[in-house]
Amino acid sequence: MPGQNDPQHIGPYAVLRRIGSGGMGVVYLGVAGDGVPAAVKVIRPEYAEDRGFRRRFAQEARSSARVSGPGVAQVLAHGLNADLPWLATEFVAGPSLTDAVRDRTPMDVARLGALLAAALRRIHDGSVVHRDLKPSNVMLGAAGPVIIDFGIARAYEDTRLTGTAVIGTSGYIAPEYLGHGRFDTRSDIFALGAVLAFAALGHSPYGTGHPAAVDVRVLTQDPDLTGLAPALGELLRACLSREPADRPTLARLEDALSGLPGGDRRWPPPGLAGEIARRVREVDGLVARHEPTAADAGRSRLHETRTRTAGPRPVPPPHSPQPPGPSGPTAPTVTSPGGGATSPEPDFPTFDPSTRRARPHLPRRSLLVGLAALSATGLTAYGAVDLFQEDPPDPRQNWRFAPSDEMGDSVLADGALYLGAYSDDHLYAVDAATGEERWTYAADGPMTEKPAVIGTTVFAASEDNRLHAVDARTGRRRWAVSMPAMGGAAVAASGDRVLARDADGVLYGIDPANGRRRWSYGTGGAWPTNQLPVAGATVFALVYPSGVLHAVDTATGKRRWSFEGAGEVDSLLSPSVHDGTVCLGTAEGWVYALDARSGKRRWKQRPGDKAVNDVRVDGTGVYVHCQDQYLYALDPGTGKTRWRRPIGAGTQGIAVADGTVYAGRTHPTKLLALNSLTGKPRWEVELKEPVDLPGSWPWSEREARISSGIHLSGGNVWFTALGLYSFRIAE
Repeated sequence: MPGQNDPQHIGPYAVLRRIGSGGMGVVYLGVAGDGVPAAVKVIRPEYAEDRGFRRRFAQEARSSARVSGPGVAQVLAHGLNADLPWLATEFVAGPSLTDAVRDRTPMDVARLGALLAAALRRIHDGSVVHRDLKPSNVMLGAAGPVIIDFGIARAYEDTRLTGTAVIGTSGYIAPEYLGHGRFDTRSDIFALGAVLAFAALGHSPYGTGHPAAVDVRVLTQDPDLTGLAPALGELLRACLSREPADRPTLARLEDALSGLPGGDRRWPPPGLAGEIARRVREVDGLVARHEPTAADAGRSRLHETRTRTAGPRPVPPPHSPQPPGPSGPTAPTVTSPGGGATSPEPDFPTFDPSTRRARPHLPRRSLLVGLAALSATGLTAYGAVDLFQEDPPDPRQNWRFAPSDEMGDSVLADGALYLGAYSDDHLYAVDAATGEERWTYAADGPMTEKPAVIGTTVFAASEDNRLHAVDARTGRRRWAVSMPAMGGAAVAASGDRVLARDADGVLYGIDPANGRRRWSYGTGGAWPTNQLPVAGATVFALVYPSGVLHAVDTATGKRRWSFEGAGEVDSLLSPSVHDGTVCLGTAEGWVYALDARSGKRRWKQRPGDKAVNDVRVDGTGVYVHCQDQYLYALDPGTGKTRWRRPIGAGTQGIAVADGTVYAGRTHPTKLLALNSLTGKPRWEVELKEPVDLPGSWPWSEREARISSGIHLSGGNVWFTALGLYSFRIAE
């Protein structure tokens, strides 16, 4: 039975009991109406508030769903849009490899290794890298070993963290990741070698102790494989080579392990069969004793469940709700570098869009009297300068456009905003001045992040693997072509080329007149970041999760340069380019500035100690929002921090114009404006109007998706949150 504080239901699953927990999630044994048990993993409330975390969780769930076959835990259903996102996977009734080794269960390691190598190969064939293969992520079931948490383990399990991104478990992390932040399929082979050594020896080949000490041994010492048969020891030593190129391929490893002599090749091993049977009976008993209720049959649409039998429709990126507490949502706090807790809410003058009036603020005379009093106590005018608020404009809401329950990023061109919707499969053209819909174009699948415009044609990708060309004046289709792995693609435009990158990381140059491919360029990585910045005749493609940045000639598809030293990046990040400088941020909080022409590094800085959410480079500075909820301004020449300001969580949108930095945030939904030179707050607008969207997702006034594209033109600013908004900020 679930504990007192555990949920009774998660989506369509009735909770039978808790089976595990980690730093960022809890795992339950659940059963749906079909009587099939599942492992249901739920994000903890404190992480559900982080929009970037939710989007990465959705991306990893999408990747995981691409993998199938023996030895791989199947994704069964999800509730990525629930207040507490959850993911249901196949339940394996058996011990983990950790438990089996602890109980000294004998097994043939060659047989175990061959089965795991085959399963890992299936994962890699689905363009997924596990990244946290370890004994506790190998379950020993009746049909064979099963790898669990592939692709999503980095999101919430109890391994070592940098910021909020899991990087692995000491003793199983490949040396190239420890030393250079690089990770690919060969890194999983290193982890598999360490797992098999653990199974054969009963301990890690790099010993135990403090994680940092184990990491040092991985980087500097050979593994201790004393006691292994020579043939097996030689094979595992090759897997554990510090040079990725010296490791065997999974196909070769599988063949070599299968050819090793001796051992009992039956599965399950005799010493394990009884324990597996006991666990199967226990789970069957729990399922049999469960009495379905009306709640099981008719769960609220809040859960938005999708199952593997519901069709191959890809997972749309979720919104970012904040779980209500006993007295409603509360604002998160930020821990300052000195260790004290500070409020993430800066002292912004706040405006109610419905009244178009600011909250009262101290008159200038009162501020001067207060400053004089502070001066008498020894505080200088410099230290108290933030007491003065600039006389702000009155941001008036011009209009709001919300035909769907989640809109994608928009592009502004010739007085119109073009954007797609995830849930109703439409591309919209909206008049930027009035918010009136000019036309609607129906596709056959959810539209991806952001369209592109060349002349009078709008180009957009849909997740049914098609690229669409639409007349910008009428909304009529000009052409639509099928593209390989187009779901989740990024689209951009440059001169006489449409640029598109598919889910397998291949970049294409496409003729805008007819959709013919003129060239292709392989970035060597799948699931690209969601935008393609273009500067002049160069397009910049950042690969997730490796962080390799490619600069490609838009006319020929030839590589100009590539930069490989950044390390892991977030799947939502994209580089920012301005005036010969390209900047990118990483999951470990580093910001790199590169020469856009040569790819040479100009500087590297880490303004905070958390992952980077967004980066924007401008002539006045480099602006960085991190998961520590601070916005940083860096000197564009040196990378040194000029100022920092707490602005809250959920921000993934920065724009700069006329001495003002604009940032969108959630919890609650706001548009912020700050002085770009000082970081001093100028004003903010909080969206308070009720939301009545035609879709089925449970939006509320405090649950918004902030676009990474904030558009500015003249005295207007547009951004995407609960729909598409336009504000007038200057006459």
